[in-house]
Amino acid sequence: MYNQTSTINPKSLIKTTIIIHLALLIGQVLFGAVVFAITPNPVFNLKPGNDVFFYVLILLVGLGIFLGGFLFKQQLANAAEKTNLKDKLGVYQTAFIVRAALSEGASMFGIVCTMITSNLFYLAIVGINILFFISIRPTRDKIEEALNLDYNEKAAIDE
Repeated sequence: MYNQTSTINPKSLIKTTIIIHLALLIGQVLFGAVVFAITPNPVFNLKPGNDVFFYVLILLVGLGIFLGGFLFKQQLANAAEKTNLKDKLGVYQTAFIVRAALSEGASMFGIVCTMITSNLFYLAIVGINILFFISIRPTRDKIEEALNLDYNEKAAIDE
């Protein structure tokens, strides 16, 4: 029987976090593009009328950005208590996934609203949210800064 032990190193944790972000981004963009392509008679209507989605989407995007940022910072405060670099990176990855999920959920809702109503206004709001999503892209530098890693921890990532 083959027994493989887990060899998760700091470098692979960072790479995995970057891949997760890219996969979520591609999912949003592809879903939005498909909905845009199949939407019959698309219109760009800025008047809410009786459309409850108009307000709900703006609220969800705002909550996704601000609540996601708040939870992200709150979870990163727990990372300062960790002494092991892998544990710190694990906390970062979890915090990032929560932040990304809140933002992505709002985008998916907006894309579905576009599909239901054929109103491209929702897709424009999703586009703004996707720009935000791109701005939170995890990079090694951003991760090191967010976790306040010292010189030894930064060097350990390269090992």
